[in-house]
Amino acid sequence: MMIEIDGAHHLRATPRYKLFQPTEITVEKRVARAHILNLSAGGVLVSVSEPPAQDTVLEVQCGGKTLRARVIWTKDDRLGAAFLWPLTDTYVSALVAAQDAALALKTARRLLRSPAE
Repeated sequence: MMIEIDGAHHLRATPRYKLFQPTEITVEKRVARAHILNLSAGGVLVSVSEPPAQDTVLEVQCGGKTLRARVIWTKDDRLGAAFLWPLTDTYVSALVAAQDAALALKTARRLLRSPAE
């Protein structure tokens, strides 16, 4: 996957997986509700009402763990952050699988509640 940074093209080292996972981010003991929009072994895209400034180190709750990351960019209500310690592919796969399972369960429950046609 090709991205452009400062006018130069770079290849992403790891794939990004789309998620929509409610979470919390913590910056200097202030906690904010947020959503993880995508995730890779190297970083995370987060939607939050007031993103912290670029280069801020934050903590994000993900899959029952607290992950530390540095804010690389912000735009409107979104931020991209790079993990201080990259995740393993196995951990990322487990998070994506858990998100998929939760979505499938929610869909099944909705279908069971809907009247038969």
